[in-house]
Amino acid sequence: MKNLRAAFMALLAILASTTAAAQMPTARPEAVGMSSERLLRVDAFVARMQLEGKLAGAVTAVARRGQVVSLEAHGLADIETQRAMRPDDIFQIQSMSKPIAVVAVLILLEEGRFLLSDRVAKFLPEFRDMKVAVAKADAPDGFVLVPAQRGITIHDLLTHRAGLAGVPTSNTPAEVQQRVALQALRANGDFTLEQFVRTLAVTPLDSQPGSIFKYGPSADVLGRLVEVVSGRSIAEFLFERVFQPLGMKDTSFVVPADKHARVVSAYARSADKGLVKLQPYPLAPRFQSTGGNLFSTAADYLRFCQMLLNGGELDGRRLLSRKSVELMTARHIESFPLSFRAGQHVGLGVAVRTVSGDSGLLGSPGAYGWNGGYNTYFCIDPQEKLILIFMPQQQFLPPDLELQSGFHNTVMQAIVD
Repeated sequence: MKNLRAAFMALLAILASTTAAAQMPTARPEAVGMSSERLLRVDAFVARMQLEGKLAGAVTAVARRGQVVSLEAHGLADIETQRAMRPDDIFQIQSMSKPIAVVAVLILLEEGRFLLSDRVAKFLPEFRDMKVAVAKADAPDGFVLVPAQRGITIHDLLTHRAGLAGVPTSNTPAEVQQRVALQALRANGDFTLEQFVRTLAVTPLDSQPGSIFKYGPSADVLGRLVEVVSGRSIAEFLFERVFQPLGMKDTSFVVPADKHARVVSAYARSADKGLVKLQPYPLAPRFQSTGGNLFSTAADYLRFCQMLLNGGELDGRRLLSRKSVELMTARHIESFPLSFRAGQHVGLGVAVRTVSGDSGLLGSPGAYGWNGGYNTYFCIDPQEKLILIFMPQQQFLPPDLELQSGFHNTVMQAIVD
């Protein structure tokens, strides 16, 4: 009986510490050098976007010097039912999954499981002997295949220079081949990350590895790499090595049935119909995409960002060394070759602000972050020790940055000390 009681008390202690870990300390804005009055401009901006029919609702979060100064729900989570947004609502974060995938890769790098210069085919042999599709007008199919000059490296994947087709698009032969192959895969029903990556590997490359930036499915190949190297599914690895240690209790590829009511509806803008609800994402997909189908909350993602801002550690749990975070935010490509990321250079899974003012954003050189296809957005400003997170579910059509940049600037202007 004594042993049973001791085990029960130990379990209570674990549960208590887990609950405590999931909560970041809070403070009044003035206690961390921000203005409460100026932060009201965030609310006013989001309200104006709603009135103009550009947004149904959002959750916003701001933390400075390790303390949360604002976690607010705005507007509606669902227009049709008029359900009000809640601070703990769950969002499809799409490409904000990518920085999480990079952290998983860096965890394995720190364990000496590979080098970033290693060829991907060392772990994923389906990427051996890749061919590049080169347009040739007089060829039977309009293109010819030439051998890749070298194998794809892990670093190529991390910097979107693996040669895979992506954005910017130009309807090249490789783009067409990749699109057709992936459409056929989707038409056959549910598929796994492994099947997705194998399909990519049998289509030709769009360019020679290491030569051209194309924002595409590289992060999904990284997810499969993590699976093969770790011997765990990507969902298991992320839960065990990232989400559980950080207390990210609502972040996963699969939303449990008891949380379905907290999932926010996604919308697109229509010139004649206003906001139109989009087809909902599957809440239990077989394809677990590190490129874009994690679900999360503003509070959970805030903890992930605070870990990065702290140099890889949160609440005594270290995921990465400070040097790995520095590598993540280093200048891997001089400037971002996407118009909506002007004034920023390419890090690993993030865009990093340069010293120029070309970004048009308030903030500091070295600030970094990324966004998702539903206008979800985060930025970490190490100089200001500031994190800002914007969680709507409003389709992002680049280069339209009104929602993300408007939110960003209304937070930054609230810094007074």
